Amino acid sequence: MGYQHSKIWHGLILTMFILPAQAQYYYNDLIALKQWERKVQTYRKEQVILIQETAILPTGEKQTDYKQSHILSRSGDTLLKNRSTTEFDIKTTYVFNSTGTLESETEIQPGMYTRIVYKRDVNGNVVRIENTHLDSLVDFKDHEIHEWRYNTKNQPTQLWRIVEQFDGKFDTTTIHFLVDTNGLVTEEQIYKKKTLTNFIYYYYDERDNLTDIVRYNDKWKRLLPDQLFEYDDNGNIIQRMQLTGSRDVSYLIWRYGYGENGLLKEEALFNNKKEHTGSIRYAYQIRTR
Repeated sequence: MGYQHSKIWHGLILTMFILPAQAQYYYNDLIALKQWERKVQTYRKEQVILIQETAILPTGEKQTDYKQSHILSRSGDTLLKNRSTTEFDIKTTYVFNSTGTLESETEIQPGMYTRIVYKRDVNGNVVRIENTHLDSLVDFKDHEIHEWRYNTKNQPTQLWRIVEQFDGKFDTTTIHFLVDTNGLVTEEQIYKKKTLTNFIYYYYDERDNLTDIVRYNDKWKRLLPDQLFEYDDNGNIIQRMQLTGSRDVSYLIWRYGYGENGLLKEEALFNNKKEHTGSIRYAYQIRTR
């Protein structure tokens, strides 16, 4: 796929989960957050109280040392995720407000603690994300704040990424966003000490669904998509591709299948040769009264 733009100056089970995306602040902070909230709202609508996951190997056998489940409270304001393998156990608690928007998430595992707090303005826009990570095993603390700003049309225009350093000082990165006439973010410009250091382009389909996240790839000396998305008629993601960063231009491929009620039934992972490398299947327990 070739990308043109007027301003050229501009990761078996563990890999089933979203690989960390460099930069892409608009996607990670706002778009992915809305996608997660939409999924939980579907749980609430369908009266889901328990989600159990089963990992399937390429041979069709179950991955017996992997367990993950989600328990949704009766009020729908708390979701508890329990994940365990032979090597670790992680408990994550998500807290939602009455409108279904995420207020906080807290993750606990032996020796580690992570808490993310979301603050919103009167219009529901995320204005602050504060992430605190503590690792007692190596006496490490990571503290990062994202401060978002919007225009009068509630469109994101600027972000300050503030990272507390080891000496207690703060390092700030400024990100500017360009918005098109439809109110969609099309460009993310990352500045360090007033110098443009990176940029991201966002592309959409005719329904305003995000389809491509593109950056200039220094290794290949051209614009390449970091991520690609496809959707069904209901706006559910049915395929996601992510650049692996390997020796050639190759992608990991996730494919998603849904039931008629909109609940995710299975997600399957394929390598760059389109070979199936594993799946996660979902089973739901519905509240009966």
